[in-house]
Amino acid sequence: MSESICISVSDSRGTSHYLINRFKKRYFALACVIVLSMIASASYSVYSLYQQTIESDQQLNELNVQTEQLTASLSEESAANQALNQELADKKAALALLTQRIDDVETILGLQSNDGEELPLEQRVDSAAISSAVRGTLFRLLPNGSPTPGIRMSSQYGVRIHPVTGRRKYHRGLDFAANIGTPIYAPADAVIEVIRPSKKKGSGNFLKLNHSMGFATTYSHMKKFNVKRGQFVRKGDLIGWSGNTGLSTGPHLHYEIRFLGRALNPRPFVEWTPDNFDSLFEKEKTVQWTSLLEMVNNVVSMQVQLTHVPEPQMPIKTASNQSLSPEQRKL
Repeated sequence: MSESICISVSDSRGTSHYLINRFKKRYFALACVIVLSMIASASYSVYSLYQQTIESDQQLNELNVQTEQLTASLSEESAANQALNQELADKKAALALLTQRIDDVETILGLQSNDGEELPLEQRVDSAAISSAVRGTLFRLLPNGSPTPGIRMSSQYGVRIHPVTGRRKYHRGLDFAANIGTPIYAPADAVIEVIRPSKKKGSGNFLKLNHSMGFATTYSHMKKFNVKRGQFVRKGDLIGWSGNTGLSTGPHLHYEIRFLGRALNPRPFVEWTPDNFDSLFEKEKTVQWTSLLEMVNNVVSMQVQLTHVPEPQMPIKTASNQSLSPEQRKL
């Protein structure tokens, strides 16, 4: 029995023969088994690695989905935060504008906080509202502005030469060079106290308005009346038309302002506007303005306080309560 094994290998160059000893054949078989084992182990490792790669890809996909969801949620929250921040900024801007307007009103009205302390916004609003309401009330109650807007004053208050008699006489009002038929308007809220028609004598067609706080205004030489005695009129209402009746040298309106029956210079009242609010008190010293302003301020303050008081609720009447006598209800 031959101890060698012949192995033939053919290729393009021919056939080659190799002799392998029988003893060496065992080692060759063992080497083949080892190589096959190594190939099988490597194949299993590659397969395991492939499976791990697939699982990793699935986990990565899940993480990508979660990342996208978190990104979308974060975007929504960011948009909501931006909207809230914008709303907060708008509120702050509105509050700043309101504060600035209150500052402007306080500057115009000449308001100051006590001892220089910063008052709460609500108190500042109430204070500004009260002061503004006081001024508005005064301009409704006290004569102000011209009864014939746009018409020039032709004669001032004081001593002058009377145009008819030629004598020096105290002129207790203002004359407006108004043509016949010029509208005359009430300078403040009032009630019509006197209507006296007269074509030839003295003041001619004469009208007197009784205002609040002891003030009154009179109108002379009118052409025609638009009101009746006892009628209430508001500031700006048409009360009549200017004319040339009575002792007059030409068409005009003679306008007087009286306080407790005594004539005042009407010019400071005619020139009195919200822009020069203090001018009337400085020019007209005969009226006790301090007490008048204090009284009006108290009335307006009470009105502002009443707006904050809730309306009382009426008690609910039940059948059993209605059937009881007053003495039983007390019990």
